[in-house]
Amino acid sequence: MRLATLAIAAVVAAWGCASTSTGSKSAVIVNAPKPSSPEEIVIYEYKYVPSTLTVPVGTTVTWVNYDVAPHTATYRSFTDEAFDTGNMTANALYRHKFRTAGTYGYICVYHQGMRGTVVVQ
Repeated sequence: MRLATLAIAAVVAAWGCASTSTGSKSAVIVNAPKPSSPEEIVIYEYKYVPSTLTVPVGTTVTWVNYDVAPHTATYRSFTDEAFDTGNMTANALYRHKFRTAGTYGYICVYHQGMRGTVVVQ
């Protein structure tokens, strides 16, 4: 019972923070960050945006983590050019130069439902 009361109080408090100066209630809408260049992949809300990026050989791709959770962009291979961002905390970025044509499907090792692809032509 006490837990339910605390949960209700938290919802009421959060709703109160969304009120406008006129006293009416409205939802707070946050615009999702967008890539700042054609070679950038944004990590936000447990997704890679864009999920598929096509670039020419020799392009340096940048991943930027705008999520609160840590993430990785990891492609493991014994024959292709493997890459791993390592632990990317909030606002961290990682760059990788793609020197070989191919399709590179990568994942977040912490959240394996997160998948992305870089196609290098």
